[in-house]
Amino acid sequence: MSHTLPPLAPLRLFEAAGRLGGFTAAAAELGVTPSAVSHAVRTLEDVLGVALFRRDPRGLTLTPAGENLLLEATAAFEGISRAMGRLKGAKAAGISISVSPSFATRWLMPRLSALRRHHPGLALRISTEREWVTPGDGRFDAAIRLAQAPSGPGEWRHLADERVVPVAAPRYASTPLPELLGRLPAIHDTATDTGWDAWAGWHGMPAPDPSRGLGFDMTHMALDAAAAGLGVALARLPVADDDLARGTLVAVGPEMGAGTAYWLVSRPGLSRQTDGRLFTDWLAASLAA
Repeated sequence: MSHTLPPLAPLRLFEAAGRLGGFTAAAAELGVTPSAVSHAVRTLEDVLGVALFRRDPRGLTLTPAGENLLLEATAAFEGISRAMGRLKGAKAAGISISVSPSFATRWLMPRLSALRRHHPGLALRISTEREWVTPGDGRFDAAIRLAQAPSGPGEWRHLADERVVPVAAPRYASTPLPELLGRLPAIHDTATDTGWDAWAGWHGMPAPDPSRGLGFDMTHMALDAAAAGLGVALARLPVADDDLARGTLVAVGPEMGAGTAYWLVSRPGLSRQTDGRLFTDWLAASLAA
């Protein structure tokens, strides 16, 4: 069977420009000049007889023909890359992701088996470094971050709004919260901005005395302390979803919106690659569920 193919060198430059959203980013990835990418795209458009990009003062956007060609070209180049990796005996590089320790241990880890069932060939590398990272810096492809709104570089995808709710050990389930806070100290999560002052003000009650109780700089430690009966913590949802579902913690007051949300911040083009699309879609669907 013969194959009708366009010139492959211009096609490779077009695929990078479409995937990364511009000539400059494609040039940086492939080690050429932006003008070389622009010239290659023009050549490809002349050969095919169709426009692949719309060019206007605001930048570049793919035409319907360009979107269709990009989808097929990306899949083809990824297939070739996988074949080359198998021939060389190389393992798939996978996706590297930066996640907070509490989100990783409380929410992500219990769901990795489901991810493996759905996508057994997907390789994932998880880091819980606490400093801010920039996806696409050569170390990480994506990061799950808590923020009020998108800020900074990368592609931002909203995953879930954050909520907070007072929780305690199950034996305190029937005790009214004001009475409970009179008997037990408040547990403070110093890693977050939405604490007892904000919740108490919203609920119309005095804030717990910050000089009493325990403070932790990791959310999962605060949850463990509450489950052990050491005090009342503000659980952050969805991080504490499983604790409440299992009954190791019980809600002892109403939920409050935290004003923040979980976002997936990824390097440009990750969601348009097969592995990146599989992971991001699974992550968004799992948090929505």
